[in-house]
Amino acid sequence: MISRLIARTLEVPLVYRVLQAPFQERKIAPCLAQLSLTPQTRLLDVGCGPGTNAHHFASTQYTGIDVNPDYIQSARRRHAGRFVTGDVTNPDMLPQEQFDVILLNSLMHHLPDEAVGLLLSQLDLRLAPGGRIHILDLILPPGASTARLLARIDRGKFARSLDSWRALFAQSLRIEQLVTFPLGLPGLPLWQMVYCIAGAE
Repeated sequence: MISRLIARTLEVPLVYRVLQAPFQERKIAPCLAQLSLTPQTRLLDVGCGPGTNAHHFASTQYTGIDVNPDYIQSARRRHAGRFVTGDVTNPDMLPQEQFDVILLNSLMHHLPDEAVGLLLSQLDLRLAPGGRIHILDLILPPGASTARLLARIDRGKFARSLDSWRALFAQSLRIEQLVTFPLGLPGLPLWQMVYCIAGAE
């Protein structure tokens, strides 16, 4: 009941943005530190929400895609770039072009293993020569804890252990870097995130 209520509430773009605000900059920071962006960079933000990260990529050829049409409408009002409504687990909904950077930020803990495998294999095909896929996602905390409880009531039902993430990534991608980092409030780390950089298999 609580998780369903949270899920419905987070479908509202303003609510989502407010609740993400304390975490979003620290979450994306490791990825931004790795990227060298130019106006020619073709960047695909998969599961872009209401444009959560779009302001960081305003100088690129940015495309965001999300299944929630309200998120996409909000993103179009607030940010430059191209925003597309589509279910990313359907290969036909992904833009039929190649990208230098493909970003998946906190998307795949919403998807079961089969959907993750299908999505990554499709994104591999959309990666331009020399391009990289950047994945950030939640590691399921081991053992009983407040962090594990919060992870369990999140809309995403598929938070995974670090070993499970690594195995999923390796099925479709050539992993170049895989690290973890803490995420939470200032002075109060709550979760560990995984950050993976991968090239085409």
